[in-house]
Amino acid sequence: MVGLLWGVYLGRAANPDLPTVLLSAQSHYAPSDRFAFVEVFGLGEDRTRRQKIRAEADDLLRCLGYTVELKPGRDVYDETPRRPTSAHDELRMLRCLRAACGMTGEGR
Repeated sequence: MVGLLWGVYLGRAANPDLPTVLLSAQSHYAPSDRFAFVEVFGLGEDRTRRQKIRAEADDLLRCLGYTVELKPGRDVYDETPRRPTSAHDELRMLRCLRAACGMTGEGR
């Protein structure tokens, strides 16, 4: 999912001391704009930081129009970020991210 990929990029940008942080997610078998849960890997036993990064990823996904909500009793499947296939795809994703989060091109 595109939103999850941007969560990985922004999570690494916000935490440069954690180059091995990886986000994954689980989704319900439902519409594609919904996640059940975001998982954070690469932090060892640092529970506090993992929760902080997960909350940031949840907020970003919601900003992008996704729903993050665990529905007990429903089946889930694993989601992994899909990387852009070209530089143009990556730029298009960045424009969407900035627009969704109210960011401007100023201050780059």
